[in-house]
Amino acid sequence: MTEQDYTFQLASGTSTRHSAGPYDQETNTPRYEIEISMPSHVRHQIKVEQFLMGNEGSRIWVCDIKNNSTWPAFIMIKKDGVLLRIR
Repeated sequence: MTEQDYTFQLASGTSTRHSAGPYDQETNTPRYEIEISMPSHVRHQIKVEQFLMGNEGSRIWVCDIKNNSTWPAFIMIKKDGVLLRIR
């Protein structure tokens, strides 16, 4: 069995809120990025909103993702360039 190369899969017509982890606003670290793997002709049907939650000094980086397509989407979230995996 090969190692999973995505953070999670989002089925067609569904949405999710994913908490990637803590974020320091003073140092702007760690650096989170999101990539989505799916056919290019439906890629525009994915809606992503990224924001911080929590109180000053204890922020969490969060993203809301909605898959409006009929295809599954493979979501890759990276923290400082390293893929985060859900266990």
